[in-house]
Amino acid sequence: MKYYGGCDAGSTYTKCVILDEEGRIAAHVTTRSRINPVLSAQAALEEAAAQVDGLERAEDLAYLVGTGYGRNKVPFADENISEISCHAMGVHVTDPRIRAIIDIGGQDV
Repeated sequence: MKYYGGCDAGSTYTKCVILDEEGRIAAHVTTRSRINPVLSAQAALEEAAAQVDGLERAEDLAYLVGTGYGRNKVPFADENISEISCHAMGVHVTDPRIRAIIDIGGQDV
């Protein structure tokens, strides 16, 4: 089975989710960010990968998107997308009638 991941390396918290081929959540992690966003992303990804049977390590994900403040520091990400774009796509997929979103992250507060 293939697994796909997203890692939001935020300034305050680092979040990671792994989806299976059917789009179901196979694992998720939220942890306080460290000073080094590479270490934060790496730790969250490894913790999430450990929750998935059949996934040896995070590097074995079929595709990984990095987002958030440290998106350019997510190790082995296939693509980096701003968190605002990710929010917009997620909201649109969930309910296309929604026209506005508000993101108040750690840096924005």
